[in-house]
Amino acid sequence: MDYSKDHNLKKIDPAVYEDVPMDEEEIAAAVEETVEDSPVAETERNAVGIDISAMPFVLSHEDEIINYIKDKATKETLKSLAPLLEKLEEAVKQQEAYQSPATAGPVTMNYDDQLKKLQEASVVKIKEKELRIAERMNKLQVRFANMRKN
Repeated sequence: MDYSKDHNLKKIDPAVYEDVPMDEEEIAAAVEETVEDSPVAETERNAVGIDISAMPFVLSHEDEIINYIKDKATKETLKSLAPLLEKLEEAVKQQEAYQSPATAGPVTMNYDDQLKKLQEASVVKIKEKELRIAERMNKLQVRFANMRKN
């Protein structure tokens, strides 16, 4: 055997892996031990190699086994998601705190109050336009005066 290709076994003495001569009785005993110790036994009805002797227990307790696996999976999932859920709850609280002052802003007014506010706003806009027009008139008058002088 060439042990130089197996990098994991370079430190181990290759003599350990050499074929050890065994009698036919020793080989038969070793085969019997492995067959008796293994839970997988091949039968005519079970070509897959599953030990049928454990199947009645599994089938009779199938619901319990499924529920146990589901519970374990749920618990482990919740454990891993707990920090993320806490962060999400904090973010939701902060968002609600931020939105609550913004929603309290609009106040309902009656018709008369709305009309007064609109009239005040329109009066302010008209005064601004009048000031702009007056400034333009002054500029035009200055230009005309400069044209007459020339």
